[in-house]
Amino acid sequence: MTPVQTRTRPPAHRRSGTATITVTVEIPADDPRLARRLTAALGVLAQGGGRVAIEGAQPVPAEPTPEAPAASPALVIDVPGREVTIHGEEVALTRLEFELLAFLARHPGMVHTRSELLQYVWETPDTGLPGRTVDVHVRRLRAKLAEFDALVSTVRGVGYRFTRSRDVEYRTGTGYNEDRGLTI
Repeated sequence: MTPVQTRTRPPAHRRSGTATITVTVEIPADDPRLARRLTAALGVLAQGGGRVAIEGAQPVPAEPTPEAPAASPALVIDVPGREVTIHGEEVALTRLEFELLAFLARHPGMVHTRSELLQYVWETPDTGLPGRTVDVHVRRLRAKLAEFDALVSTVRGVGYRFTRSRDVEYRTGTGYNEDRGLTI
């Protein structure tokens, strides 16, 4: 593997203070984990406001996992049954708390603004409710999720996101979950 090469171009606008950094990394084909970790790191950079462009990147196939006994997930969001359980114990959520959790978990990793949440969860335009309504419901939801409160993270100045986790199962009415496969 060749060393990492970087090249920095001075800022296009002196006032903005932005710079373009070009990084060239050669990753051996027999090390797919390194490619995934690098892609994840670049994703974090992009979420912080930077732009990331990957030239010539090839999608890396997932590593086959050895057959292990299926462990039951710690947090289950059952949309058809409108039920959330933590370690098999049902969590009592209000209708809006459940809708908020289900909406965020349906799109893990995606940041949703307060306006989007008001539109899709509350089904009302942004101007219809006080400004802190979403924040209050998120706070109450986190309190009820106990040890899983960190799954609903705040993106400061933007909104909220649900973090992907192997401990979470999102059940839909089709009997199939994209992240965990067939659910029964």
